Amino acid sequence: MGIETVQAPPGRAARVTGLALQSLTAVGAVAGVKGFLDGTFDPLVDQLHDAWPLVDGRVLPALALAATVGVPQVGALVLGLRRHPRAPDAALAVGAVLTGWVTFQLPLIGWTSPVQWAFAAIGLAEVAAGLAWRRADRRRRARGGARHAVPAA
Repeated sequence: MGIETVQAPPGRAARVTGLALQSLTAVGAVAGVKGFLDGTFDPLVDQLHDAWPLVDGRVLPALALAATVGVPQVGALVLGLRRHPRAPDAALAVGAVLTGWVTFQLPLIGWTSPVQWAFAAIGLAEVAAGLAWRRADRRRRARGGARHAVPAA
């Protein structure tokens, strides 16, 4: 009488990880947009304006965060929850965009913000989860498990 283990389907861990990271990032983006708009991040807005005079006020940073991070993360999350065939690709893409977004910001706002480094790590983790999810999805389709296969063009 031994303990039996049940192995999760390939890609499930990557899918769950990706969805969890997308959820966390979407919530973080909403909090960030709120922080910009309600004045919590005014010192950051001033710092951004000093580094990049185009940033003049709270609205542009809030819109940029929403458009670059928030909306894509929510979109990828919805695709993943609906088990859309493009969800693994979307997960990979939003991780790459998040990583690029943070990398772009670091020289502008400084290298000492733990939030920036945390979201850089989350972006890299999203890329890794997206790659693993996509790989598992392709293997499953190659074996004939085309339940969520992309329709032929």
